[in-house]
Amino acid sequence: MSTLSTHQAEFKNSELKKNHVVNRTAKLLGVLCLSASAQTALAGAWTAAEGTGYNKLAYSDYQATDFFGPNDNFDEFKGRNISFYAEHGIRDDVTLIANILYQDLEQTDAAGNKTDGSGFSDVELGFRKRLIDGPTVVSASFLVKLPYLYDEDDELPRGNGQTDYEARLSLGRSLYPYGYVGVEAGYRLRDEDPSDEYRYLVEYGISFGNNLYFRTKLDGTESVNNGETISDGSNLSATNEFDLGKFEFTVGWAFDKRPGSDSKWGIEATYNDDVYGDNTLNGGGFQIGLTREY
Repeated sequence: MSTLSTHQAEFKNSELKKNHVVNRTAKLLGVLCLSASAQTALAGAWTAAEGTGYNKLAYSDYQATDFFGPNDNFDEFKGRNISFYAEHGIRDDVTLIANILYQDLEQTDAAGNKTDGSGFSDVELGFRKRLIDGPTVVSASFLVKLPYLYDEDDELPRGNGQTDYEARLSLGRSLYPYGYVGVEAGYRLRDEDPSDEYRYLVEYGISFGNNLYFRTKLDGTESVNNGETISDGSNLSATNEFDLGKFEFTVGWAFDKRPGSDSKWGIEATYNDDVYGDNTLNGGGFQIGLTREY
């Protein structure tokens, strides 16, 4: 879950030297968090130039057979997700962000009893405002998570059923020709029972030529520990209080623009792994995505 191509982020500094401000840069989302929960990492300090944007349609597969912390009643969790992520520049320094996720979940307890659920999950809407431009870019972003497309009382709900608000500060630095780095920190305010959360992210990306690029990141969530205990049998990918650090590695290929077309298509493959945490699933998986810049 953000998130323009690594190739653009790497060459932004070179374009600034030519006095061409191109604010369409690298970042995943994205992000999207590739765990089964609808957590989107709004990574990337750069903003899209006015009238330009980025779309990503992706399929993710996640599986966990272990749990961070004591949970004698857990055996296995599977999540297969389809996500759509979009960015659009309404000004050179302001980018709108949207993410929607469809989930197919299955959870098995220690006795072999299975619960499942499928359908749309939380919708995330937000914007990113660039505060400082130059070799080091600084941006602030705001996100709201809306729980209106599912029933929180389902046997295996696809979210916590309340609205969340997140503010985040992002720094990005071009290391051209050696890629780019990004650092982010944020706070997520959560209604009702779930704990508020600290969010953080560290990212590095580099491209080779005009098409091939790589990106890696550590995406973290730390509970503020002001929530309530979850109910038995609820979705273990979205517990009310948890800590989680996730590693992601992405390889992408940007296709050349078609003659007469303003769109640039690409494909990304991402491996993700939960590397540390508390009171949450310990698993991993992959994502394959089709990207479009315009």
